[in-house]
Amino acid sequence: MATKRRVGPSAWILGGAGVAIGVIAAWLVSQGNPGNMGLCIACFLRDTAGFFIGPAANMGAVAYIRPEIVGLMLGATLAALATKEFRPRGGSATAVRFLLGFVFMVAALVFLGCTVRAWLRLGGGDLNALWGILGIVAGVSVGVLALRRGFDLGRAGSVPRAMGWIAPLVAVVLLVLSVVTALSGPPNGFTVTTANALATGDDPPAVFVKGADGAPADVVKPAGGTVGAHGSIIASDGSVAASAASVAAAKPQPGGKRAPLLISLAAGLAIGVIAQRSRFCSVGGIRDALLVKRFDLLFGVLGLLLGAFVANVALGQFHLGFEGQPIAHTDALGNFAAMAVAGLAAVLLGGCPFRQVIMSAEGDADAFAAVVGMVAGAVASHYFGIASTAKGLSSLGWPALAAGAALLVVIAFARRGQTA
Repeated sequence: MATKRRVGPSAWILGGAGVAIGVIAAWLVSQGNPGNMGLCIACFLRDTAGFFIGPAANMGAVAYIRPEIVGLMLGATLAALATKEFRPRGGSATAVRFLLGFVFMVAALVFLGCTVRAWLRLGGGDLNALWGILGIVAGVSVGVLALRRGFDLGRAGSVPRAMGWIAPLVAVVLLVLSVVTALSGPPNGFTVTTANALATGDDPPAVFVKGADGAPADVVKPAGGTVGAHGSIIASDGSVAASAASVAAAKPQPGGKRAPLLISLAAGLAIGVIAQRSRFCSVGGIRDALLVKRFDLLFGVLGLLLGAFVANVALGQFHLGFEGQPIAHTDALGNFAAMAVAGLAAVLLGGCPFRQVIMSAEGDADAFAAVVGMVAGAVASHYFGIASTAKGLSSLGWPALAAGAALLVVIAFARRGQTA
């Protein structure tokens, strides 16, 4: 009897796609994106949501439409249209997919990154990502068990063509808003984190932009604040809003670190085309290896890690260790648990958040529902203070993970081939 092939020709295509995505992501960091965050679907969807919600949901520090997300969607749409793979579809457990996207995002923001960023963080030397990757494997393993027991969200069917165009049209709207904001600032009612802004650790934090000499040149917050003696920040009432030591230890606001618009957009377009044509998925490789002993998709993940590592070393961005990593915390158990929940949610969805964004751009309304769930999860995480910081998990981090895990287990083992 013939032996089933475990690695096919597509493995090398996926490996090459992963290398290209890893290199582009590392290069985006050199162009201004946050460290080890040249590409992070969770973070970029959150930042984009911050543009619309802003301070009302405690998202003023992460408010910026990430052009990479726009490029991903438009690039995938163009590639799908060119190859006649754009197909409006949906109606497969749409509400459940929204919930799965919501839980995924909450868990990702406890870890501080999606399943793609976990590998990119490791490729940049962040050893905290190892705990997250072990968590992904654990979560995917539980998901594989659910699949073997019959878990199935059902098949998508044809939907009105207009529904398939929702995600591409959203991308076009975001593109227009990005261009308008870049040319004349955000329209009234919208928020953008000041470029290159830093925030002190005070409560409330003082926000400022450095000058050429390294001292505060422009005080963003508090309103009416000024630069005092020795580099402190003085509030409008004359009190010290931030000491000179606090100013010296200030950290960049994530939304304020970004590559130029055209560079980000071009990079997103390229990655969108590559991902659509290769079917790259950051968790599918682990799932397939465990479920059917097929390793093609896993080559994509390994390529992503290799590409990011080589590019980071070449660009002088590789910093090995646990401490002092950009937008990361050192809670090993928290990192493991968060990515275990995220990994399980991704398997139940049928693909990681990166893959959901690409599929939504191909006309999949169910995938778009998952993306909307992720956006809702991001808003809830920041509004309720669930998202972690560089200091570690918030007081609500563990309860949120426990609730998310319980919901996923119920969905995973109570649902078998039903339709929504």
